[in-house]
Amino acid sequence: MSEHKQESYSLAPPEPSQQFLQARNIAGTALQGEFNRAGGKVDPSKDYKWLKAELTWPSLDHLTFAYGNQVFSVLVELVDGQDSSLPQKERDRCIEGASEHNLVPCVFRVNASDMTPLSDGWNLEDLVTHEKVIPEELATTEKILMSEWELRNFTIQIVCTHITNEESGTVLSFSDMIGIDPQVWFEDTSGNRNWAIVRHYAQINGNEKEQWLGYEKTNSQLKKFGGFFAAVSLASAEPVLHDEEGNIIPLSERFSGAAPLFRGDGFHIKFEGLQRIYAS
Repeated sequence: MSEHKQESYSLAPPEPSQQFLQARNIAGTALQGEFNRAGGKVDPSKDYKWLKAELTWPSLDHLTFAYGNQVFSVLVELVDGQDSSLPQKERDRCIEGASEHNLVPCVFRVNASDMTPLSDGWNLEDLVTHEKVIPEELATTEKILMSEWELRNFTIQIVCTHITNEESGTVLSFSDMIGIDPQVWFEDTSGNRNWAIVRHYAQINGNEKEQWLGYEKTNSQLKKFGGFFAAVSLASAEPVLHDEEGNIIPLSERFSGAAPLFRGDGFHIKFEGLQRIYAS
């Protein structure tokens, strides 16, 4: 299938500098402080929350958080006078991904000389408009559908939690970038390294893994490790379900895929665990 032509990523990511890691920690701490200060004004399901606090690779950004019906994609930039640590390629990738998946592309700048945020408060600037970003001013009451990236990120988190809690494995890395396979690398209880392809399906039929059999042939590095597939379905937890035209959907058809998935809603999850698709 055409999906099998997607790019694979290496288990070993580039090693970030200690200064960048410190800057990213400064950004995360400062943003969490703003969450604590500004939060509590809306329903908990729509309040400030991290969607991704881990440093992943490849990635659209360095940190991702949500508030209300908006998702904020944040790059961390070290600034030393006129010099910047942020390559134009990273800026462009974040801007392009944000445009495609309805995210707000932001930059959080840190002064390299004293390792402090360039400004107080949110210290966020829109990568496109260069205007200050105040999350609560951008949130609205509009219902916004979850993007493909959000669904991918959500399902990866479900699978990573399963690997850690149910399989007693160790997640080594993951990538939520659309177009990159596999999504997760992990080590099982025997110390064997494995990869897993993760997909969200509006409706699971039971034969989803068939299209991924033989995927290891697309990249020689995959053949050295065990391969798995994970199919995840999300369904709205609303007590009364409607399709996009407003028609009522019977609760018995909750996982039919007919009810749209909106940001900030609660969800039911259908996931029956990892399915092996390749043994090294």
